Amino acid sequence: MSLAVSVLSLAVAAMIAVLWASLAASLLHFRRRPSAGAGPLLPMTLIKPVRGLDDGMRENFESIAASDPGRSLQIIIAIESPDDPAAAVARGFCASHPDRDIVVLYTGPAGERMGKVHNMIEAEKKAKHPRLIFSDADTTTTEALLRETSQAFAEGFEAVFGLPYHVPASGSGGWMFRVAFNHTFCVGAALSYYAGQFRFCAGAWMAYTKDALDRAGGLEPLAHAIADDFAISSRVRALGARQLLLRELVPVSETGTGLFEAFWHLCKWCSIIRWSLPALYAVIPLFNMGVIAALLLVLCERSGDGVRLGRGLFAAAAGSRILVGFLQDRLVARVRPPWWDYPSLAFVDIGGLLFWPFGLRRRILWRGVRYRLSEGGIAEVVGESVNR
Repeated sequence: MSLAVSVLSLAVAAMIAVLWASLAASLLHFRRRPSAGAGPLLPMTLIKPVRGLDDGMRENFESIAASDPGRSLQIIIAIESPDDPAAAVARGFCASHPDRDIVVLYTGPAGERMGKVHNMIEAEKKAKHPRLIFSDADTTTTEALLRETSQAFAEGFEAVFGLPYHVPASGSGGWMFRVAFNHTFCVGAALSYYAGQFRFCAGAWMAYTKDALDRAGGLEPLAHAIADDFAISSRVRALGARQLLLRELVPVSETGTGLFEAFWHLCKWCSIIRWSLPALYAVIPLFNMGVIAALLLVLCERSGDGVRLGRGLFAAAAGSRILVGFLQDRLVARVRPPWWDYPSLAFVDIGGLLFWPFGLRRRILWRGVRYRLSEGGIAEVVGESVNR
């Protein structure tokens, strides 16, 4: 057997083993969800930075109130302008709960700041409590998330984050989001967390003590970070704050699940990862199981060397991708997406590589604002689109 076939075979076998180890780590971590205690939550401020009207926004706001029966939270919905179409929804939510501490905060024009970070900076100034939760507008709040976050703070953790998991949504775009996030980003999260690497948050649900943020220099130095969640957690991690990955998954539903919208949304995230983590982005193709397995198969077929091995490992890689995805949805996330999600997972790694070149772009459009990216994930405002 040639050296090339041997090396590629070992690489594919190792990747298959890591894939199954990732599922085992996810089962260990996310299946052992703590029971919700009956006591009151710690006083916390939940901040929702908002720009534009998302699908299901009112329902997402209402989920906060439904998950906090004891009214322990201060809720701040931070919007740049009362003219934003989301402002009317926020005001309606506030008016329907006069017995709660809800603030609709108009933060003013973001200017050269990143819009989301701008809203977060201004909302933090109005926070009453020493523990802050930042949660995206497309995120559903659950009582289990709030209780586990509160418990983590009570146990002395200073940085708490949840893993976003996309709920089933109609259309081919919804399928793309589920595959890209649930079956790519989420697959190795628990394993890498236990290995000490996945210690950065996702903006869907991230919580910090004010003290930890202050020690990290606050939010203002991050006003130009395109990936605010990664930038914040990296600083907090560097100063040695205790961090925790919650066992409760965070339900997320993206707005705009058409194929065209989803495609460019994922391309945008490729650019964000490339300019925020260039070294990691550069080696992504080298750790693509589907591509390596396909290369092994082609090499074996063309050379006649190890044909059965090449076919077997290709089938094992594709089959493992399908089965791990199915088990992760059913056993870890406890969701049941459409059946057609799973056959497509056999080729998702190869298909995902098609997005890789789009990450090299420097300009992206996000929430109606055009940004130019540079090394370190720094975003410069270069214009605004009429479409938000």
